[in-house]
Amino acid sequence: MFLLGTFYFFASFLIVTCISVIFSKNPVNSVLFLVLAFLNSTFLFILIGAEFVGIILAIVYIGAVAILFLFVVMMLDIQITTLMFNIKRYIPLALLFAGVILAEIIYLTVFKSSKSNLNEIVRSSNNTEEIGNVLYTKYFIDFQLSGVVLLLAMIGAIVLTHVYRPSIKRQNIDKQNTTYSKDRIQLVETKSGEGVNYNE
Repeated sequence: MFLLGTFYFFASFLIVTCISVIFSKNPVNSVLFLVLAFLNSTFLFILIGAEFVGIILAIVYIGAVAILFLFVVMMLDIQITTLMFNIKRYIPLALLFAGVILAEIIYLTVFKSSKSNLNEIVRSSNNTEEIGNVLYTKYFIDFQLSGVVLLLAMIGAIVLTHVYRPSIKRQNIDKQNTTYSKDRIQLVETKSGEGVNYNE
């Protein structure tokens, strides 16, 4: 009973935060409500036994994506009036998509009964260990290839954004290691009142 009440509490709070993301007039507040929505989703995943998915959701979306959105929104000069005017143009399309998603949820929860009973599934280990076993056994090649693709994407982004500037002085490690003090320091004897000529 306690778990069921906790689930409904976080689910209700998740619905409220999602609605606040859509109807909030301030973009910064929308991003903050989005962080709360991700946090509630994390708690819901943990309650249903999918703690690995919940922790990944918290680390990736709250720790990286949502904070990045917040920084971008705070740095941009957004006109609230223009933004609200543009949003009103897409309200009919948004209502159409919302109706389709709501119809799918009603169909899956009311008219289509699940044949599998999750309570009868006996697990010998937690889902984190099971996901690790599947990734590094059955899908090992696919998992490694996805890592290579992400590495190539990161290298490509660095190469595309790198700009060589000849005017910037760069450090030459090999030249510094092969340099001796006699090549850098020169003792010059000068007469009083004559100074030193650097062109010689």
